[in-house]
Amino acid sequence: MNEFPVLSDEQNKELAELKQELEENVEKNQIYRTEAEMRYSVLQDGKQPTNATKYWQCVREQAVMYEQLTQDSFAYRNLIIDIEEAKEQYQKETNTYQKRRLEIKIDELEFGLSGLLRVAKDRYREIKLWSKLKKEFDDGSFDNTDVYNFETGKEAMEIRLQKRAVTLTQGSNQAEVLNVLGPLATINKDYKHILDPKDFKKLNGVKK
Repeated sequence: MNEFPVLSDEQNKELAELKQELEENVEKNQIYRTEAEMRYSVLQDGKQPTNATKYWQCVREQAVMYEQLTQDSFAYRNLIIDIEEAKEQYQKETNTYQKRRLEIKIDELEFGLSGLLRVAKDRYREIKLWSKLKKEFDDGSFDNTDVYNFETGKEAMEIRLQKRAVTLTQGSNQAEVLNVLGPLATINKDYKHILDPKDFKKLNGVKK
């Protein structure tokens, strides 16, 4: 759009001077996650403690992006038809007001199309990054064909629970303690003694 009727002539003039800057912003504005966010937020050790869990999280994230890219492709095809249809109607329309409405509709559809193309481009970028990260974490130490592998899941869960356990204090409530130590003692019998009533009360700050 070259002008904004919701602004004054002076405001439109000032905004026109920023046109190049604003167009650059549209192109370089972040849409999805950076590699740093993927590595240190999505794949951080607290949530994904092993290479196996990091790999499978990459698989899940990449699958979601690919599915959404497919949906975007359907939306793109529909938008192309909508634009062609609106342009054809515009050429045939004789009513002045309807013709103006169609002109607005075409501008709006084309604006939506350009936004969709930017989104699709960034989805592609993130899909490629997930592929790179999958290769990095696929070190041969786990079965990369079975996300439901029991030992892989057990190991990751135990590590997560161990990390949560070290954050427990005497101020932690009983439900919170049990939610951590119950599963941990079930996975690893070395922790079973912690669920002894005496030890449990001591951990929870109960003196008697």
